[in-house]
Amino acid sequence: MPRPEKVAAVEDLRERLSRARAVVLLDYRGLTGPDMTALRRFTRKQGVELRVVKNTLTRMAAQETRVEGLVAALVGTNALLLGEGDPAVPFRVARECVRRYPQIKVKAGVFDGVSVSAGEADWYATLPTREELLGRLAGALAGPIRGLAVTLSGVIRQLAVALTEVGKKKEVEG
Repeated sequence: MPRPEKVAAVEDLRERLSRARAVVLLDYRGLTGPDMTALRRFTRKQGVELRVVKNTLTRMAAQETRVEGLVAALVGTNALLLGEGDPAVPFRVARECVRRYPQIKVKAGVFDGVSVSAGEADWYATLPTREELLGRLAGALAGPIRGLAVTLSGVIRQLAVALTEVGKKKEVEG
């Protein structure tokens, strides 16, 4: 019979995994205590939750949610990066963690319900943010409108110049 605290831990992890749009599994072996504290602070500032998890409890919680792709990689020491907002953010944070602490390894991930290998995780880290995509879309939509406005203002300017010249000519003639 499972202990109540473990049942509660699995339930809590299941809830967090089901809310997360992206999950990255990290091997943090070799990090010191102060490094881990600094890493937690960094991830929290980025809006991503870092959880050190037991493999058995994570396996149980993952099998009941849409992050089953992590189960095969649950070997050794593991930490989860959980992101509820932009799904690319945990991958960017993982990339930065690996850059800061070379002993950290990305093992696997889940991007909006799709399993991701360690190699693909680096590619997902390069995806633009939602704000960048919206900015590109706004620029793409504004480009033709701006071109039309410039063209129309040029036509109006030419008409104004022509009318001014006709007015000057009429004044000269009399």
